[in-house]
Amino acid sequence: MRRIFITPFLIVISILSFGQRDINFSEIRPPYKSISPLVSELINIDENNLQNRIDQFWGNAKIDGLPVVENDTLYSDYAWLTLIYRDSTENKDISFEVFGIYSEYRFGDMKMHRLKNTDLYYRSYMIPNDLCFSYRFMVKDTLSGEIYKSVDHFNNNLIPSGKERNYSYSVLDLKAFNDDWNTKRYYDLNSKIDTIEYTDNVVAKKRNIYIYLPPDYDKNRQKPYPVIYLFDAFIYLNRVELPNILDNLITEGKIEPMIAVLFGTYRRTRGILLPVNFEFKNEFMSVFVPLIRENYNTSLKPKYNIIGGMSYGGLAASFIAFYNPDVFGKVLSQSGSFWRDIELSDSYGNEVRNDWMINQFIQEEKKPIDFFLDWGLQENMVLGSNRKLLRILNQKNYKFDYIEFNGWHDWSNSRKTFPIGLMYLLENK
Repeated sequence: MRRIFITPFLIVISILSFGQRDINFSEIRPPYKSISPLVSELINIDENNLQNRIDQFWGNAKIDGLPVVENDTLYSDYAWLTLIYRDSTENKDISFEVFGIYSEYRFGDMKMHRLKNTDLYYRSYMIPNDLCFSYRFMVKDTLSGEIYKSVDHFNNNLIPSGKERNYSYSVLDLKAFNDDWNTKRYYDLNSKIDTIEYTDNVVAKKRNIYIYLPPDYDKNRQKPYPVIYLFDAFIYLNRVELPNILDNLITEGKIEPMIAVLFGTYRRTRGILLPVNFEFKNEFMSVFVPLIRENYNTSLKPKYNIIGGMSYGGLAASFIAFYNPDVFGKVLSQSGSFWRDIELSDSYGNEVRNDWMINQFIQEEKKPIDFFLDWGLQENMVLGSNRKLLRILNQKNYKFDYIEFNGWHDWSNSRKTFPIGLMYLLENK
């Protein structure tokens, strides 16, 4: 069995000066259902020798880890992936899920196949050799109907990093970046997170605001701190793991000490507040931002105020900055949902996708805002709308940077691109 090792490489197009530039987008290479060399070998072993081969396989898996990735000798930009799950009990249906996949028919039904009478379940595909995604297994007891969700216990790359939790996912990363800022490196810092409870008036929902304060934070410091406001606090505490990122970047001198404000959103109300909601925008600017500025030593200069988020959060950040460039001079959008209209569906229940926010950038004069955007090559309408927005920003001579990663709508790539985007925006003050 051969493991494939991909040399770290990052697709980053930097716009270093004003003016329109040539934009070269990456080729989109989808995954395909396939039978890997490993699976072909195991299927064809006679039953007298099969168990010895399986025992050998599990021994290697403890050392090499899983899933299995093998070189494709015919296509240098593809590799074979084999997901493996171990279970010796009967009456089990086992499948896997990939977070952020909404319409990926090429993965099929995602059911795992049992290898004869062994304890090995498998599913193999041919995938782009720079793919990164998060996954976990779904184990169903066919007698009781109970479903158990499990990470890949032979894969130490987890989201969140470190110890397994009930909301953990495993990560397959064939395109590791040079620096892992997401993992905690320092344990003796005095950075902290404050929590403020806040009730918004739009949906009358109590929510928490989490404020990251850098090491040696001084509320009376003469020079106020740069600040980033982010939606979806859970993501930036448990997926992108912003406290670790900021601790690492600040301690190693990559960015100056700064404050981060994480706005808690919840599944039932998130789709009301974040997608181009003028009422929420007004409350955010008239109540939420002043609340932070009254209690923390944050800069009042737009070039030191960043707003960002993922998915709907990236859309909301761009929306709020667009109408308030005198407050927010920087936007960090991760897989922003720029395809959205103000209303999600029409009177017949059809989903409306008309790039409402992008159209505002087309119609209005250029705003004094810098952007960092990222999105995945497998993200369908997110991919298309972000590429469209980037073209408009280029035509309008905005200052921006972006990353296209090969993955879906999930955090396994966002946690890698976030520190790059943050460093870019802070360097361009």
